[in-house]
Amino acid sequence: MAKTLILLSLNPQHWPLEEYGYRRRFPKDPVQAYIYLTSPRMEISGFVDFGKPIIGPPQELADRVAPHKRQEMLDYFGAKPQGFLSPIIFRETFDPIPLRTLREHVNVNFQPHPSYLVLDNHPELRDFIQAWHRSGAR
Repeated sequence: MAKTLILLSLNPQHWPLEEYGYRRRFPKDPVQAYIYLTSPRMEISGFVDFGKPIIGPPQELADRVAPHKRQEMLDYFGAKPQGFLSPIIFRETFDPIPLRTLREHVNVNFQPHPSYLVLDNHPELRDFIQAWHRSGAR
């Protein structure tokens, strides 16, 4: 069965992801994600294949990450009772797709979701991103 494909928004300082990705909200099954880097970059420039997320209290999740990421992760979760820690199976970077290019070629009003967007619900956007990624066309 194919994994759900999402567009995941990340702050540029967190890319590339290391061993895990962590989120307050995330699908409960393994997913593949194109990575949209927020301002100031405002571009899609990576792809990640995630394994099944570990769902639990932030304190327990933070115990699984590298010590230098622990406090950053706890700060991110704040008072949330639950979080998602998704192991990275594969990741890559590629020539970026600027936000303005997405708006020119797919949807002039396109606005990336602050968390994630299920690309299967947006086939024109999904197809454009996949074609760019596969062909290297600029």
